[in-house]
Amino acid sequence: MKIRLPWGQEAIELDLPETWTVITPQAEGAPPPDAPDEAAIVSRALADPVGAAPLAQRDLAGKRVLVVTDDNTRPTPVARFFHLVLAALEEAGARPADILVMPALGIHTAMSEAEMAAKIGSEHLGRVAWRNHDAFDAAVCREFGVTPRGTPVVLNRAVAEADVIVSLGLIEPHLWAGFGGGLKNILPGLASAACIGAHHSVIAEPPYLFNRVGMAPEANSFRLDLEAIRPMIAADIFCLNVALNPAGGIIGAFAGDPVAAHRAGVAFNQQVAGRHLDAPVDGIIVNSHPMDINFKQSMKCVGNSLPALRPRGVVMGFLRAERGIDDIVVPEKGKPLWLTKAILRLLGPGRVMGFLEKIRPGLNVEEKFLLYYSMQLVRQYDLFFHVPRLSDEEVKRLGFFRPCAEPGQVIAAGRKALGAKARVAVFAEGGATFPIVGQQR
Repeated sequence: MKIRLPWGQEAIELDLPETWTVITPQAEGAPPPDAPDEAAIVSRALADPVGAAPLAQRDLAGKRVLVVTDDNTRPTPVARFFHLVLAALEEAGARPADILVMPALGIHTAMSEAEMAAKIGSEHLGRVAWRNHDAFDAAVCREFGVTPRGTPVVLNRAVAEADVIVSLGLIEPHLWAGFGGGLKNILPGLASAACIGAHHSVIAEPPYLFNRVGMAPEANSFRLDLEAIRPMIAADIFCLNVALNPAGGIIGAFAGDPVAAHRAGVAFNQQVAGRHLDAPVDGIIVNSHPMDINFKQSMKCVGNSLPALRPRGVVMGFLRAERGIDDIVVPEKGKPLWLTKAILRLLGPGRVMGFLEKIRPGLNVEEKFLLYYSMQLVRQYDLFFHVPRLSDEEVKRLGFFRPCAEPGQVIAAGRKALGAKARVAVFAEGGATFPIVGQQR
């Protein structure tokens, strides 16, 4: 059987064993339009928000407005609708001089002026002020309280100084939050590094759900912990999240209350990005499209698709990673993969974090939880990846998957691990889709 995976402007063609049962999970609803009327979609959401008054109908004269956008690691096309948000704010009486734009960096690399211009549109950059958040600078942060779970909430001071916060982001599958969007732009987006670390430690607590893609928000302790910040913030918060098709076109927009609008976006995302399976499969073929910017974003296709896979299953991954390793700090070379896998399986899921902290003390927040995630992957699955933008040395130092120089070698390795008879699911646009297996989780 032959399949094609999108790969930049080209495609990868693969020959799969004829003896495999190959499944291509489908969405529940009709496919979204290829050329949506993006302005109309966003305008309707702004005019009829969920659980909140429209921005344009508020009295914002003299009010300080903080606009929080996701950063350039996310494909949200803010530049294509920022003018609509700015027009609504100005109609309500807000002056551009009172508007501050801040990217929700978390602990990501600061954005340059050129990157910020690309994110919101160069024509807007000169009209409003903007600055980066620095999670490692205590002087720019202040304490807001403690969540019921015990996370100490420390956020950028701009959150406390604003009268109105407008959060612009994306509803997409997310490894830990279940879905992106909502208040995630504020925690972890504008949080201190220590706050982010405390919050992210949710994934290392029983029942050790290190991958939560597609999980219902009400059942997800990670999502509920970040949403617990809402009553701590005095400012009115207005959320605008969009949903995209694989080509990056806006096919849905959800505005209003940051929780209620988020839930509406999740329901929509389940319809257009959810791919239905009757039962878990033995192996998955996953492709990073459209999340191809770097290795970290391309890896999302793996996490997005894991709910389809049985324990001890096989992941056959094709990660474009256009910028290669980019801003990931690559660890020093560790033990051979076979030995790491044996140790982690002996330890079990509950002792992985303790083991990591013992062998790699002093990691920063992102390094720690990405390494924890990869260790849990190694413990539970066999992973064969084609990632041509990574060097041999980078692959060795990452150390959690078996590299394949040619696409066909991935399938050959999967065939050897799975055998002739196997059920295999294909996620050709795995960076933007996720499986819904049996009854929705």
